[in-house]
Amino acid sequence: MNLNSIALFLAVSFLTETSYGQSDNSVDVIPHWKKDETHSVKIKSTTTDAVNGNAANYLSLFDAKFKVIEATESGYKVEWVYTTSKLADNDPTIENQIIARLLKTKILFKLSNVGQFVELINTDEVRNAAGKAIDELIANSASNPSMNIQYQGAKQLIASKPGLEAAVLKQIKFYNFSFGFTYRLNQVQTNNIKFPNPLGGQPFDAIEKVQLTKLDNKNSICITETNKIIDGNTLKAAIIDYVRKASKADTKTIEEQISKSNLEMSENSMQQIEFSKGIIQKSYFKRVMHLGFQNRTTLLEIETAD
Repeated sequence: MNLNSIALFLAVSFLTETSYGQSDNSVDVIPHWKKDETHSVKIKSTTTDAVNGNAANYLSLFDAKFKVIEATESGYKVEWVYTTSKLADNDPTIENQIIARLLKTKILFKLSNVGQFVELINTDEVRNAAGKAIDELIANSASNPSMNIQYQGAKQLIASKPGLEAAVLKQIKFYNFSFGFTYRLNQVQTNNIKFPNPLGGQPFDAIEKVQLTKLDNKNSICITETNKIIDGNTLKAAIIDYVRKASKADTKTIEEQISKSNLEMSENSMQQIEFSKGIIQKSYFKRVMHLGFQNRTTLLEIETAD
């Protein structure tokens, strides 16, 4: 994986899997949706890239609606449609660039009876729409070889169903992120997990902490929070090893800079949920990838507007 490929990974990699356990807790977070129920969703995506001390910020906005097509004992069938978008100029997040070109495309997916994501249903339809969007991006990026390579990589990615879901469904999966689990107030659950490695090779070992930080039974409101972080020394060693293998030049200076850098790879999330209805009132997901030679922070904010 070369340095340009990392940008693609950061753009389309989806949320790492959460490994909550079931125990005697105080609130079940599940959807209580009925057939034909509809909701409007507002989404804000902020990306900050920093290179050599210079930072650039990109803000993209999306409106979406989802409708419950089926609600049975075995689960839910949901239709999600992006209705409007306001894409930041030169937004480096390829997922945002694709979604902005999928307006009015119906995205059908299945959730389990407790609200956990199961699968994309209309795979071929969504893949065709995403493929056309990426072809347009490729055609318009002939003068930008770096972005063109990333678009070509995205085209290859969506050939598989998991890759298509990674490229298109990140926002949808995050909306349903907390469903299907039981939480206990102020009890921090610590899990050992695997964190995707943008440098290639084996995933990183990471620590995940999950907790319920607020429970308001009177108003049926709860707040869940998670955080995941990679050990700093492990990350630093992996980056130095990557630079040695990827660069043909003398890497001593780069290695010295990396060893002195404040490196970080982490994810944090919060969701405020009206648990009597199974509605995500507001939420955010923040990913920090500070790798020394390439630093990116992404912030995804989603709220239900009705």
